[in-house]
Amino acid sequence: MAGRRQKPTRAKLRAEQERAAARVFVPGAADVCIVGGGAAGLVAGIVAAEAGVSAVVLERDLICGRTILATGNGRCNFANAVLDPDLYHGSSFVAETCGGGWLDDVLRFFEASGLAWAEEDGGRLYPLSRQAASVRNVLLERARRAGVVLAPGREVIRLDPETEAGPVSVAWRDRFGNEETHGLAARRVVLSVGGRGTKVAGLEKLSTRASSPVLCPIACEGPEGLLDALDGRRVQCEATLLRDGHAVATETGEVLFRSYGVSGIAVFNLSRHAKSGDVLSLDLLPSLDEARARKLARNTLDGLLDPVIAEVLTGLTSGNEEAISFARHFELTVTGIAQPEKAQVTRGGFATDCFDPPSLAASSMPWLHACGEALDVDGPCGGYNLAWAWKSGMAAGAAAAKEALG
Repeated sequence: MAGRRQKPTRAKLRAEQERAAARVFVPGAADVCIVGGGAAGLVAGIVAAEAGVSAVVLERDLICGRTILATGNGRCNFANAVLDPDLYHGSSFVAETCGGGWLDDVLRFFEASGLAWAEEDGGRLYPLSRQAASVRNVLLERARRAGVVLAPGREVIRLDPETEAGPVSVAWRDRFGNEETHGLAARRVVLSVGGRGTKVAGLEKLSTRASSPVLCPIACEGPEGLLDALDGRRVQCEATLLRDGHAVATETGEVLFRSYGVSGIAVFNLSRHAKSGDVLSLDLLPSLDEARARKLARNTLDGLLDPVIAEVLTGLTSGNEEAISFARHFELTVTGIAQPEKAQVTRGGFATDCFDPPSLAASSMPWLHACGEALDVDGPCGGYNLAWAWKSGMAAGAAAAKEALG
């Protein structure tokens, strides 16, 4: 039997990626330059190139589409069967940009790219393979077929329009140890680099909102030793975020207790609203009314709760009845966001009122379009953020190509 294929070390993999990126020839001019080769940027490049213009994607990372690989725990929940603009921060802007046939547009695009998908609970749409690499790979292949120049390892540092309407000089540096600045002349630019876009020189006219991580765990404090004792336990519950005694948001689903606070999809969604000092109130028995819960808990809590959680709550209270009350109103104080480096989405970026839907062109810079996380738009878990990335990428890419041809 042949031996197992050894995975390359991190250093070797990086060296291979650097060599592959360095081999890409970046032309000195293009009709449309896309700054950022993530989800929205790849789609913008594809749509622009298929509209008949030359398109170049400059990506800071050593590979394009890396962020796609981490979505949905590596399975890529790429859209949702029910896309409601009201679920988004920036809802009216999302509605104007995406229109009524939003989901159909996204699914037609991926059907044409060769992707099959399946629906799971909550309308979550996943590639049939349940592998995020499938989504990334069909996008890369379609981009290559369309003639998009994918140039990873290039960081854009400045945009200089020759006139108010363009064309634009795009200054970039590679990440292979060369400090030399290169230039690319573009008729139109599409910005799709998340919060980093605000650091590109030449865009100072645009209003911005400071970047902050969302869709991540929440750091909390509780009674001494409680979170340490519950670390690693999971529970299906109703979680309500309270501020000054008033409910800010409520989510139902799995919550994972950690020593630093709480995690899980329900918590990720609440992280979009959480502020230090808020109270997170958990109902660990949302499907039972109080009277029935008390009746069932006369002798033990083990039939209602995870036995470890039951034991911890019993130790904190004077009896089962008090423990039931604790379980129905399990309160923790929010101290902030936890593990921000693992956040699924970055809130912030360019203010949406600086851009015109549905073209996503900057009102004061008609040569510039933006999409994805470059704009101050974010949604909950469940495929909503990628759905915005795909649709906004399509809108920006199509509009940029139309203007470049015009």
